[in-house]
Amino acid sequence: MQYRNASFAELKRFAKTPEEAEKLDKAFALAKEIFASDKETLQHQINTAFILAKLNLDIESITAALLHECIYVQADSEQLIIDSLGKEIASIVKEIAKLKLVKKSNANSLDYATLAKVILGVAQDIRSLIVELASQLDKMRFLSKKPEHEQQLLAKLALNVYAPICHKLGLYEIEWELQDLAFKKLNYAEYEKIKMLVGEKRHIRERKVNKAKEEIAQLLRSYGLNVLMQARPKSFYSIYKKMKEQGKSFNELHDLLGVRVICGSVEDCYRALSIIHMHYKPTGKFYDYIAKPKENNYRSIHTVIEWQGDFLEVQIRTFEMHRDAEEGLAAHWRYKKFEQDEHFDKKLSWAKQLVEMQRTLKRSDFMKSIRLKFGQREIFVLTPKKEVIILPEDSTVLDFAYAIHTDIGNRCKAALVNGKKVALNKKLESGDVVQIIVGKDIRVRRDWLMFVKTSKAKAKIRKQLGLKARPAKTKKEKIEEKKKKIIIAKCCMPLPGDAVIGYRTTKRKITVHKIDCPYVSVLPEERKVTLDDSVWKQKVYATKLRIKAFERAGILMDLLKTLEKLGATINSSEARVESKDVIRCILDVNVKGYAHVEKIRNELLKIPGVFEVGRG
Repeated sequence: MQYRNASFAELKRFAKTPEEAEKLDKAFALAKEIFASDKETLQHQINTAFILAKLNLDIESITAALLHECIYVQADSEQLIIDSLGKEIASIVKEIAKLKLVKKSNANSLDYATLAKVILGVAQDIRSLIVELASQLDKMRFLSKKPEHEQQLLAKLALNVYAPICHKLGLYEIEWELQDLAFKKLNYAEYEKIKMLVGEKRHIRERKVNKAKEEIAQLLRSYGLNVLMQARPKSFYSIYKKMKEQGKSFNELHDLLGVRVICGSVEDCYRALSIIHMHYKPTGKFYDYIAKPKENNYRSIHTVIEWQGDFLEVQIRTFEMHRDAEEGLAAHWRYKKFEQDEHFDKKLSWAKQLVEMQRTLKRSDFMKSIRLKFGQREIFVLTPKKEVIILPEDSTVLDFAYAIHTDIGNRCKAALVNGKKVALNKKLESGDVVQIIVGKDIRVRRDWLMFVKTSKAKAKIRKQLGLKARPAKTKKEKIEEKKKKIIIAKCCMPLPGDAVIGYRTTKRKITVHKIDCPYVSVLPEERKVTLDDSVWKQKVYATKLRIKAFERAGILMDLLKTLEKLGATINSSEARVESKDVIRCILDVNVKGYAHVEKIRNELLKIPGVFEVGRG
């Protein structure tokens, strides 16, 4: 595989608007300033951005890629990025720096599955992870420039950590290339053997399979079938892995070239099969997993035909079957023996849908407005034995101690974080390695309650001290006031059409609450006032939608498309796994009023799997 460096001029051609071009110019100017004495690193920034541009990623991801090592190399460059390009780009770049630090400090000490889990825990914004994946690909492309020990480490990480993550995100172009490049480095003899057996370069095989795809698509459409076609040549590493795991010889493989036919119905699947077999010679390799699904409910028809002197595998399935195969219980990576983890796999299937929407719909705002927090507001901290402890964000050393064992928390007297002694109220971050030093005696102090985060730690401390639980803060304390005469309360987010009441916070400020808002009951009666809708009328209103649904492939895409169709702008979102089969999505959206929300609610409830939609 031969590679060349990309130029900034080539990258800039991907800008779709003058505003995007200006953003790239600013980013490149800043990168040149920061890496003035390091041309190789500057080139790496351009190459990484170019990879993402070719994948049709959003302009924020591409811009962040142009600067992705700035904060990692020069910590004080964060403010420069904020001043030039804003907080959003700076936030992505800062998170990438954290990803790189976590990888650097743990790459030689953690097993690959645990390292992947910690990396995903750090990646709160999916875009930071995608940029890091592209960065790893560029490093693998020019691996020979690195010292030998670094080449080995990068290749092992590419094969065992980053390629599986790419697969779960649907970034197959990055996945196969990482695999083949790592395979070439780690097992050169076998790589050359497979290369000789295949006898064709990948770009030739890609050209072949794309030609077959277009030919079959045209044939099926001539019979009135409306189908979606996909194509892929098998990578060298996939060929090697299949031969090794299934004990097959190269001549027994019939899926080196493959196309996928996605139909509108089961009936169309069988019609497509019949048409293909009428025009191309079947080899006899045929499996009907629609009539008889696999144990994991994988459904598809597989047949192998002869096409222009080559064997061509054709998979035929419906859109529903395809979505389930890609993201649901039958997901491809599950039966390919990729590392499984229920906590992350469901969130990654949602992330995969975001990436797919971004790339196929050519929309630059999906990745910006939808943030899928992999960690669910959690951090992943390591014991000295490299076991992962999951804690809430902002947890302290003492929370970690109580998470290990109550007795360790009660006798905790000191701690080391990443080998350095720290205070017990030190806030932890994903990737930290924490060692607790305990004394012989119980050392619990009342002031510990002032800084511990977890309910377990608080409960154990109170129990040891013989204290009753403190009453929760009154919701009155949490009301946020703004410098406006009429303020819409964030606690209940009222809309025109709701029964509301006003609360006079000062002589000139009135906060609008829903009349059944829990906060209202604690407010002084003499400061409450009645309000007419016209007094606080606005063009748009912020509200929060809470959606519960049974987890299934494609449900996030269905939710987002429905909201877009109904004109609701999404400001942010959070997806959580509530139980084995149920997910909860919290969306902050802009709407026109109560009637608009009710229409949205009714339409969302029509989506298969959605069983609850509420506000607040």
